[in-house]
Amino acid sequence: MCQLAAYVGDRPIAPLLLGALEHQESYLGASATGMAVLKGDGISLMKSTGYVAHVKATTGIQELTGTCAIAHSRLAFAPEHNTAEKSHPFLSDDGRLALMHNGVIKNHRELWEGLRQTHTFRSYSPDADVITDSEVAVHMLSDAVAAGKSVPGALRWMAPRIIGSFLLGVIGVGEPDTVYIANWHQPCYLALGDDEVMFVSSKAGLKEVKDEMTNIFQPPKNSLMKLTRGKVEITKLDPARKAPDLRLDLKFMGDRFVEVLEEKGPRTFLQMRREMHPDDLAQGYGITTREWEALRDSGVFMVNQFIDVVEALKREDRIVEYVDRHTELGIEGTPRFMYTLRARDN
Repeated sequence: MCQLAAYVGDRPIAPLLLGALEHQESYLGASATGMAVLKGDGISLMKSTGYVAHVKATTGIQELTGTCAIAHSRLAFAPEHNTAEKSHPFLSDDGRLALMHNGVIKNHRELWEGLRQTHTFRSYSPDADVITDSEVAVHMLSDAVAAGKSVPGALRWMAPRIIGSFLLGVIGVGEPDTVYIANWHQPCYLALGDDEVMFVSSKAGLKEVKDEMTNIFQPPKNSLMKLTRGKVEITKLDPARKAPDLRLDLKFMGDRFVEVLEEKGPRTFLQMRREMHPDDLAQGYGITTREWEALRDSGVFMVNQFIDVVEALKREDRIVEYVDRHTELGIEGTPRFMYTLRARDN
């Protein structure tokens, strides 16, 4: 569960993308921050553990320049799994491709077994004999490109071979001012402007550009997006699969969130989402619990859609949102959105 951003255009790219991550990280992210920028015949990459402000203060990430980049805010759950090497984006061995991922690749270990003899896995932890599932994807991509496929062709080839949830963002040497987004089933947003385009996981990431890049929309699921200056081309990612059309009942889920706050007191976004029983989630989407569990197992990933629930509750003045900073995974000052009920006069 992470928050992503990408941009093609002439705005100062590090402040823009780091700002987009900063607006999103308090929901789901802030354990690590990274950015990759296309630079002529190479890719400049910088990443480290910690939330955006922490990484800006401890690295040179804000000095990165260019006109095409991807950026990632990672959510981790244990210190041993939160290292700079496990942060996104990941580079191919030859440094010509950079990839970021949100989701869970359930068959990553099986895929890794077919790749580990010919690739360097920088996220590998020998003590635990584990890697970050996302690093598998960049080496699958590079192998497919080396075999003669284009980047979009390689992403289409990968899609049916990945079991689980995934949204992949890719830049590559040889395709200047181009970002590819391969999304099986996650909510996300695109914004188009004059000679520029931006992608974010959550609409909050567009806060600094929404008044200028006014063509903002959610692309369809199961889509392959090619972002270039002022333009986005959207095609089917996996023609053999049909993405389910799920509509969340904001009122029902909002009432459930309020019930959680009444019972449990202040909660983070992730805590409120985790309080939802599968029966609640199924009812929120108007399906059975068995259908919900089957969709979840197929890689349907809808966590970001619950941001719409808290935004609706804020508009209705039913809850209060504030940022709480605490030590998380050994890093002081990690920001998390907290929610509490709006006090009412008797």
